[in-house]
Amino acid sequence: MENLQQKHQFTNLVQNSYRKFFADSALEGIEPQMPTFQLQQFLAQATQRNYPVTIQINGSNAIYESSGHLTVLTKNRYVLTSPHQNVTHLLKLQDIRFIKKMN
Repeated sequence: MENLQQKHQFTNLVQNSYRKFFADSALEGIEPQMPTFQLQQFLAQATQRNYPVTIQINGSNAIYESSGHLTVLTKNRYVLTSPHQNVTHLLKLQDIRFIKKMN
């Protein structure tokens, strides 16, 4: 029994070390692509309740993050206004990688 626990601990140590060694620091903070149905639900809530949100945007060569308030243009098109950054983004549903409510 004790050998099994030691083997399990050793296995976990090797796995964690492997992940840390090969982790790409450039990917830290990048969230996974949300499913479409979940994005639609979260976008609807954010626009209806006027929540401030942070959105990760799929760019052609990079992933961008911006915060602000959303407005609906059409069914799958949105405007993200960032007053602190003096930036306005015109977004399509497929441009949005991840959305979360700001605290």
